[in-house]
Amino acid sequence: MNIIFLMIPLALAFAGFFVGAFLWASSKGQFDDLETPAMRILIDDKNIKENNEISNEGSKSGIT
Repeated sequence: MNIIFLMIPLALAFAGFFVGAFLWASSKGQFDDLETPAMRILIDDKNIKENNEISNEGSKSGIT
């Protein structure tokens, strides 16, 4: 019976910590974009590398 006096405050402290962490994360914008990370798996890495090379060449030659 004595363990319940330890477990209830401990459970409330954990719950309060996780609610606080969720509120902090949502206020910092962690959950703003839920679609883009799921779509990244569909993007071909070869296309990304080609686009980066083209943009890097343009910035080196002064073309914007």
